[in-house]
Amino acid sequence: MKRMKNDRRPSLNQPGAAGGRTGPPARDAGRGARPVVLAAALALAAATSGSGAAAQPSIGIFAGLLADNPWEEVVLLPWKADFQRPGLVGIAAALPLGEPVRFRIGAVDFAVEGQIVRHFGLQSHWEFNLPVSIGLTPERRLLGVIDRVAFGIGPSYATREPAFEEQRGGRAERVLIYWYAEVERHLDTRPGNSLFGRLHHRSDGFKTIGSGGSSNGIVLGLRRRF
Repeated sequence: MKRMKNDRRPSLNQPGAAGGRTGPPARDAGRGARPVVLAAALALAAATSGSGAAAQPSIGIFAGLLADNPWEEVVLLPWKADFQRPGLVGIAAALPLGEPVRFRIGAVDFAVEGQIVRHFGLQSHWEFNLPVSIGLTPERRLLGVIDRVAFGIGPSYATREPAFEEQRGGRAERVLIYWYAEVERHLDTRPGNSLFGRLHHRSDGFKTIGSGGSSNGIVLGLRRRF
């Protein structure tokens, strides 16, 4: 029998045919998926940037001199600092406490730092400090040179009564409060390395720990992050 003129199988290229190409509707589906993919990518990028840079342990070495001035004068009027014979050298190892938290002003990090300090000159003893610190890495360098600022506070132990603190306060205590204020500059030519300066302060906490003298020093150091 002759095949009727209307007895034709649907072409696979015809719109609407089973298993056939859908033409423009397929492109429409692709367009609909793009915003979803883009939104997911933006969300992932936002989550990554919101967590800040990964926290890194560090080790640093430093050296400095003690001054016969209140800490306010050492910080605000450093040119009036009366540096004395006592000097100190030390090593500090820091471990991050969690990941940095990013705010509009920059990334805030927390760490615990262990210090071993050797005094020489007028006094010769070992000092051990264990401060917990908070640091801020601003979005832009402060004053064009400072990449990070930090403050740390914790217990301090001296292996003998510090002679310089006894000289300043009439007596000395082995166990005091230690705190520091620090500025840091990253070395652009050596990633992971930085220079830092800090106020090195042992205090009786307004006579809450003994009644001995305190000490203030200016130290400069080199830090390496891993």
